[in-house]
Amino acid sequence: MKQSALLVAVAIIALLIGIGIGYAIGGGGGAVETVTTTVAGAGTVTVTETVTAAAPAEGEPEYVFYYVSHGGPGDPWWAPVIKGAQDAADLLGVKVVYLGPQKFSIQELVNLVESAIAARPDGMIVTITSYEALDEPLRRAIGQGIPVLAVNVPDPRPRGERIPYLGYVGQDEYQAGYELARAAVEEFQKVTGRMPRVGVIGIHEVGHVGLELRAKGIQDYFREIGLPAPEKLDITPDPTKAVEVLRAYLTRNPNVEIIFTLGPLGAHPAMDLIAEEGLKDKVYVATVDLSDKILQGIKDGTVLVAISQQPYAQGFLPVVYMYLYVKYGVLPPEHVPTGPTPVTRETIGDVERQIKTTGGA
Repeated sequence: MKQSALLVAVAIIALLIGIGIGYAIGGGGGAVETVTTTVAGAGTVTVTETVTAAAPAEGEPEYVFYYVSHGGPGDPWWAPVIKGAQDAADLLGVKVVYLGPQKFSIQELVNLVESAIAARPDGMIVTITSYEALDEPLRRAIGQGIPVLAVNVPDPRPRGERIPYLGYVGQDEYQAGYELARAAVEEFQKVTGRMPRVGVIGIHEVGHVGLELRAKGIQDYFREIGLPAPEKLDITPDPTKAVEVLRAYLTRNPNVEIIFTLGPLGAHPAMDLIAEEGLKDKVYVATVDLSDKILQGIKDGTVLVAISQQPYAQGFLPVVYMYLYVKYGVLPPEHVPTGPTPVTRETIGDVERQIKTTGGA
């Protein structure tokens, strides 16, 4: 317990140093090169290479880490993650290569993991978006001596069954959904003076284990308090399609009073629908993750609550922990939580500084 606490403290100190110093070195640091390439068996992907400004004079970084995620350029939530990884690379004198698909695809995520393994990096940081699909390649990478850290989405299986990565940096996804539902019901009661009648869950990436766990947490909380569990609705990652899917569902189910979404790709269309249909103060949004639009929605009352999982920390901290492990053999804690933290009208001021400095919260 003491060792875990010490490691967390070291990482937090490193994070604070990175925020304070990262900007002092060349205004935020290393060059970022975005290259469009094709990975064998995959579609076109975006590769963002973060080259540290603190690299040795001969141009060779001390270590090269690959950060492989299911999040591509179509999802703005990942911008502060990439920035966090870049800032950590600048501070530590390493190189981070970020790989993410143009559109959500488990198969492309697997192909990108295979590409990273083939590059033989000093470490890999990976979202375990589908543990079934990633089990074999990641076990193979670990067997080849490449250390792996999980980020954003863990393998939810028990320790003896899950992929044997070093540790996980991110929130508990089930707890995020559960806390979202609890806070949403509480805020709804403050606004209306009663319990909500019906809710619905818009899921924008079906098969994403983290989103499925969030949805389960929402449903379980509703069951616990004696309300009907909200139905899951595939709204797709396409904002235009999402609006139409939600519009059709609300037409068929006019008693819906809370639209739960699992990220900005769902929240933004839900907010647009409420504005288009004149449903403000009749239907509310509750979501995971924050954006400028969601922040404004909290302020104007369209959004009851949003769960923060601090994306900048999910970029910065895994790079720090991987560096500590590769250079010194320091083992990370099994789980380094970055959330969930409910953000409401009463608490919004606490996260605005983080959003201003890192681009997200």
